[in-house]
Amino acid sequence: MTVLASIAIGVLVVSSLLGTVRIALGPDDATRAVVGDLLFFCAIAIFVVVGVLQGSSVLFDVVLLGTLCGILATAAFARMLTRGQR
Repeated sequence: MTVLASIAIGVLVVSSLLGTVRIALGPDDATRAVVGDLLFFCAIAIFVVVGVLQGSSVLFDVVLLGTLCGILATAAFARMLTRGQR
C-alpha cells in the first residue's frame, strides 16, 4: 500500500509541477483559472492519500470542506470571466 501511495503522490506532484509551468505560460485568464483548479485539487488529492495512510477520519472532513470551497470558487470565477452572463 505504501508503494502505491508513493506512486500516487509522485504523479500528483508531477502534475502540479506541469500545472505551475502552464500557469507561467498561460495565454489567458481562463487557462490560468483551470490550472489553478488543477493545483488545488492535486493538493486535496495529496491530503486524501496521506489521510488513507494515517487512517485519519478528521482529515477526510477537512478534505470535504475544502473540496466544497474549491467547487464554489470555480463557479464564482467562471461567473466573473463571463461577466455574469450564462
